[in-house]
Amino acid sequence: MKNILSVLLLFTGFLSLLSSCTGDPIPDDEIIIVEQPVYTFVAAGHAYGNPDTYTSSVYPPLLNKLDSLIAVRPLDQLVLMGDVVAHPTEENWETVRHELDSLDITEWNIAPGNHDISPYMDQHIQPVKYMALERANNLFLLLNTSHPGWTVDSVQANFIDTTLANAAGFDQIFVFTHQLWWEKNPPAHFELDSLRPNSFALLDGENDFWQDAFPYFEDLEQEVFFFAGDMGCYLGLPGYYEDHYENYHFYGSGMGGAVEDNLIYGQIFQDGTVKIERVDF
Repeated sequence: MKNILSVLLLFTGFLSLLSSCTGDPIPDDEIIIVEQPVYTFVAAGHAYGNPDTYTSSVYPPLLNKLDSLIAVRPLDQLVLMGDVVAHPTEENWETVRHELDSLDITEWNIAPGNHDISPYMDQHIQPVKYMALERANNLFLLLNTSHPGWTVDSVQANFIDTTLANAAGFDQIFVFTHQLWWEKNPPAHFELDSLRPNSFALLDGENDFWQDAFPYFEDLEQEVFFFAGDMGCYLGLPGYYEDHYENYHFYGSGMGGAVEDNLIYGQIFQDGTVKIERVDF
């Protein structure tokens, strides 16, 4: 398994400072050059924040944190993991569009939550509710799990099957949803932790992730990262989740409670290694 937390440490600035203080040049073989990622992304859950303090915009602390991240390094993709708006009105959606388009981000996309799906989103914001994106030789799957059982419908199941059947050449696979769909009926041998998400709406249903989607991921050789965003909207609700089993990695992230507000920052490097960080704000 590749070390997903491997990254070179920055010593160049320190060595330059040392050289200026001593007057002696630093030998070339002592200068460590930082490896820069070839692709960066942020996964952000419950971007409208707290229902009681909703501002009809993206959660302001999230916008501030994105600005600070972008100031350090360009951001290639922002994935909003559902509940981008509390009420899917034209005014709210257009406010969100303006705020996100104002950020220096190459692209932003939505894995929709139950608050987002609406005619206005379909017609003016993001016509498709699920997609497969090839970025830096990695596969990004954004899915709609706002169905009974926290799962995908049959059309998406076929889409996943077809897409993964041709995924052998990708370095890693990243999957984004709103619901923490792996939390329903997980196999005991995975030993996954359980937690209280923002909502159990749509949990009831005959099907689930393990029946409808996981079989298509089961025999993959790549590292597979599952991200979900229905967390942390209220004080007292957990804002972060992380679990690992073999080549499968499960992450949950969200905001609104103003205590555990966080996003997930991903960096992909030239050699195929990945660094996943929880960024609090």
